[in-house]
Amino acid sequence: MDPELAGDLGLLLLFLIFSFFFSAAETAITAAGKVKLKVMENAHPERKKSFSWLASNVQRALSTTLVGNNVVNIAASSVATVMFTKISGSQKGPLIAVAVMATVVVIFCEILPKNIAIAYKESIVSHTLFPLRFFSVILSPIIFVVQRCVRYIGGIFGLKLDTYNYFVTREDFEVIVNESGESGAIEEDERKMISGVIAFEETRVSEIMVPRTDMAAFSSDTTVEEASGVFVESGHSRVPVYEKELDKIIGVLYAKDLLSPLSKGDLTVDISSVTRKPLFVPETIKTDEAFELMKKSKTHIAIVVDEYGGTAGLITLEDLLEEIVGDIQDEYDDETPDVLEEREGVYLVQGNVNLDELSDILGYPFEFEDVDTVAGMLLSIKGNFPKQGEPVRYGPWKITAVEVVEHRILQVRVEQASGGEEISDERGE
Repeated sequence: MDPELAGDLGLLLLFLIFSFFFSAAETAITAAGKVKLKVMENAHPERKKSFSWLASNVQRALSTTLVGNNVVNIAASSVATVMFTKISGSQKGPLIAVAVMATVVVIFCEILPKNIAIAYKESIVSHTLFPLRFFSVILSPIIFVVQRCVRYIGGIFGLKLDTYNYFVTREDFEVIVNESGESGAIEEDERKMISGVIAFEETRVSEIMVPRTDMAAFSSDTTVEEASGVFVESGHSRVPVYEKELDKIIGVLYAKDLLSPLSKGDLTVDISSVTRKPLFVPETIKTDEAFELMKKSKTHIAIVVDEYGGTAGLITLEDLLEEIVGDIQDEYDDETPDVLEEREGVYLVQGNVNLDELSDILGYPFEFEDVDTVAGMLLSIKGNFPKQGEPVRYGPWKITAVEVVEHRILQVRVEQASGGEEISDERGE
């Protein structure tokens, strides 16, 4: 082979190798993302400085790969044109060079390295890190000019192109968690716990509180003997104390605070003398904010008030934690499951179950604008108070009031309906 032709061929192969390198590096960095780069930084403490540079300069690293890739591809095409012109003549040489280089670059310098980089992103990033830093220095003048030009052109069209945030967004993280749960990468209990943490700051206290109608409370003139009997019967350890009416909560009685008067035999003393100062929170407060308030005040119970200052319900630290870890049962709890599958496609649901929880369990979107619970949904569909045993339809479901006491829907039965028209609006019309 002609030595000059051999030199051209060697130079062409070198440029193609560099093109392979830059394509693989670009895709590996993009596929890994900034969070993965931080994980790799912690996993390789001996190369912490290099990984830290890459994680902090993702935009510069990608600019290096793009500039480098274009430079070597243009150089490779020029060398190929010269080489094939020498072999085939001045007329056919450029055409052959275009055909050959288009095939080689697309297959061997774009598709192949990028597929390899996606499959082995961690390994590719690790092996290309040092040469990439070297090229970022060598190509820095070109990169500087290119970035300035891009920013200038972006400014003309009102585009901000000088920021590059590659952290995973909240929405991305939710998708990752759900996909990981479906693929088995994480256990279902772990997925629910992580989802609970994500949704924690979006949930309002009013959605998970014990409503006013279900609250246990003492009148301020209740005696120690009477209160101790209620504590024993209910299993509660903290109960609100009111004066004259439930909207005027004056304190919270702790069961352990009764030990002192009980030990002294003061059974007829009013409990108002041993109540503690209550913590009040608005019903619109988010659960994470309520959690912080309860931690700072060192209390496990808070009274929830509505916009008019009346008592809407109460929230406990246990209620807040259950939003993350699920139901917590202790030796005093004898609770009916919120959603009990009686048989296939038939569920007995407590009236205070949140619609989001029901949607997750049944895999169907129960969505109402101003309603949070199953009981509220049934009232919204029916338009008035349903009679016990009276069914309504919503989508593919038949919803029946199972237990109605004093205008309160305590339990409903939700079952898949067969035939008939679906009712999809909020009032079931």
